[in-house]
Amino acid sequence: MELDFRSLREDSALALELLLGRIHPEASREELVRDVAAVCLRFHTLGVASLLVDGYAKDFFLNLGRAGESWRRLLALLRSRGESPPPATWQEPLLGAVAAGHWELARRIVQDSATQWQPEADEYEDDFDWAVLLREFIAPREEGPERTDALVARLERSGADTCAERLALVEALRKRDAHAFFEAFEATRLEHGRQTEKLANSFTTDVERFAPHRYVWFEGIALLRLGERAGLQSHDRYLYCPPLARVRMDVPIDEDWLVRLPV
Repeated sequence: MELDFRSLREDSALALELLLGRIHPEASREELVRDVAAVCLRFHTLGVASLLVDGYAKDFFLNLGRAGESWRRLLALLRSRGESPPPATWQEPLLGAVAAGHWELARRIVQDSATQWQPEADEYEDDFDWAVLLREFIAPREEGPERTDALVARLERSGADTCAERLALVEALRKRDAHAFFEAFEATRLEHGRQTEKLANSFTTDVERFAPHRYVWFEGIALLRLGERAGLQSHDRYLYCPPLARVRMDVPIDEDWLVRLPV
């Protein structure tokens, strides 16, 4: 699959002008979720294109922040209206916020994210359990280790065959064992790579949805950020985690280009 990121960036900028103009807080839940998800995808494409084409880490982090804040506003609005949030596994905006180092924004996204498994939305139980466990590491709740123990046990039950590498990674993160953490991270990255290359070679893959994730692994960068926060450092290079995407840079989220929803 050949991707022209310059063209994708132009298309995303044009699409955002239209999307941001039509999102209204009184729209239906279905319309809001659809359109804000599309906004996040376009911001991610802009950010990844700036990173890969121009080497602009600042624009990468800025657009990840814009996507995260747009998603947070959607979740907060749905909560205020008493409506259910999107499935927990719709977590790319959250992972992007963590990858960009926006920890307070990530905490607020976690606060309003789904807490119930939604099989009716084609959400797999092991994916849901992993999403909830990962959120616990991003923004721990007051229950502390007891809650984490329970979430790990849930994932061990539902994802024993599918999430073994992630379970090992979580255990290493809890113990702050750098060697075990990066060993498990590499195993997880290899599995991500197999899935990514399979999608890249499939004629049925949606190019626009896949583009920002072809060469940049948001979850992987977020996991490395979690490791850094726990004092686990590595200067090794990892495919799908470009070095420029891993630098530390404080990039405030501007108010000029966000969804027009209550803050």
